Amino acid sequence: MLGIPVSKLYRICAFFDSDPDDAWDLIEGEFFEYEPGQARKRRFYEEGVMAIAKYLEETEGGSFLARLKEFFTHHRARVTRALVQRRIIQVTQDRSTLVIQGDLVFLQQRSVVRVLGTNGKGMAGTLRRIEEESAGLDGAEGLEIDVHFADFDDVEGRHWSQRGIARLARTMHDKGRITKARKAWVKAVADVAEDCFEVQRKVLESHEARVRSAMERARSKAKACAVTQQKPNAAERNPIELEAHHLFDAATRPDLAALDDNLLVISSALHRNFHKWMGNRPCEPKDFVDYLLRNELTHFEGSPSTRARQEQRQQKLIHRLELLQARYEGNRLLY
Repeated sequence: MLGIPVSKLYRICAFFDSDPDDAWDLIEGEFFEYEPGQARKRRFYEEGVMAIAKYLEETEGGSFLARLKEFFTHHRARVTRALVQRRIIQVTQDRSTLVIQGDLVFLQQRSVVRVLGTNGKGMAGTLRRIEEESAGLDGAEGLEIDVHFADFDDVEGRHWSQRGIARLARTMHDKGRITKARKAWVKAVADVAEDCFEVQRKVLESHEARVRSAMERARSKAKACAVTQQKPNAAERNPIELEAHHLFDAATRPDLAALDDNLLVISSALHRNFHKWMGNRPCEPKDFVDYLLRNELTHFEGSPSTRARQEQRQQKLIHRLELLQARYEGNRLLY
């Protein structure tokens, strides 16, 4: 991605390794990992690639020709944006960890720690420095609730918006006691995170529209509850309602949320009972199979004349759920 010859990359890595106390030190497990079975062959994380790019900029980017090349190609700017965007895509895969409110995307704090490449101690130190700055005479920007961060009643933990993340990153870069390699990463986050989150917000909202469309399509095609066989009848005093249930939970498996095979149309009462039985845990098809076998087998018994047909319906449904489980368990799709 950086366009660095392999021989030159080896020399750069040798430089980083030569002095363990150097400010550019790249730490295994934080900036790179060794390829399995490949002695000394490294796979760099986003932070590691950014550190190498920044090192090259400081050591070779000062000449007129280098600046001219950057002016025409904007290569490093594209690398910066691509790396930060990739990390943001990674941390927004689990929809249960984020809340979209207006134009802001709020991430749970543990996801923010991952975006910044820090830990709980680093986060606490950054917040302390922001409080000290905002209380000083220079009038530095403080943190505003519902702008930089928010606490939501129905979602666990503090959440931070893209504006809050950029503010944290700037403080980590300007005031944090971190290596040059880490400074390169948080500077990149400070510079482009807000724009990258705006792109991802539109992607997520477009995805939600596709999910709603898939759920409505599933409901309109279904004639009855897949379990109870009850049908909506407007003439009844309390007609049943059909709902599209995500067999793989939509929040933790957004890649499957708009997939037709992942939607099972059941009655609203059955839907409530299943999620009450599950509690707050994310569900998978195997959980619905367990629920059926423990709680809903009476819907597949029938009279002696229909029993064989009902058993066949039960087997067909369970086969569908087990096949879905086997096909997508641990297999995430791009969306």
